Amino acid sequence: MTIQVKFKVAKLDLRHTGDRWAFAERERARIDAHWARITEANPSLWNGEVLMCHSVEVSDSALAARFLTTDYASFVAWRDWGWPDRSVSNCFGSAIVVSKDNALIYGRMSNKTLNAGQVYPPGGSLEPRDIAPDGFVDVEGSIVRELEEETGLNAREAHSGEWIAVFEDQKLALAKILRFDLPADAIAARAGLHIAEAQEEELAGVEVIRSASQIDSTMPGFAAEIVRHFLER
Repeated sequence: MTIQVKFKVAKLDLRHTGDRWAFAERERARIDAHWARITEANPSLWNGEVLMCHSVEVSDSALAARFLTTDYASFVAWRDWGWPDRSVSNCFGSAIVVSKDNALIYGRMSNKTLNAGQVYPPGGSLEPRDIAPDGFVDVEGSIVRELEEETGLNAREAHSGEWIAVFEDQKLALAKILRFDLPADAIAARAGLHIAEAQEEELAGVEVIRSASQIDSTMPGFAAEIVRHFLER
């Protein structure tokens, strides 16, 4: 696992090029067979369109990325097969929820998701609905939506901080710091009520992260790196 971190990204230039993914078109039959096996084991999974990053450049405090459209089944097969096409990466938005008492709030994925049991910041895949008419990809809008859908938290109630970019192999997490004027336990309780009433059951619950000692095998590398940055200083 290789992790590179770019803290305090001042400018994001994210655009959709209108391209489709040649790998997905070429491997269609094999991808469909792989997806059929996965959904037979977990029928709650849904195959919709998502965005994949096919170009990224970082210079000083700016990050520029370009995106194509594919389907979720193709992304999953690519991931499960060890990223056979390394010209693309999985770029997604993450909400770094920081409490008044300086803890982080992470989500634990439910058994109905592909990443069951994993613990990481609220967020999700970029989708065609995140593309503006001019081609701009609104990752912040995606973060706001996903945070509210998953936890019931309203990002507009938080103090918005800087962007952080974390590269982990073929993953690129674009994370936004959101500082809430509530202690961690209060945020967790509020999110827990939302999760208990949620219909989609994307999260099984939330985890209050107060120390880097809480990093374990359930936490992906990018999520662990964010914990180290905030809680090891």
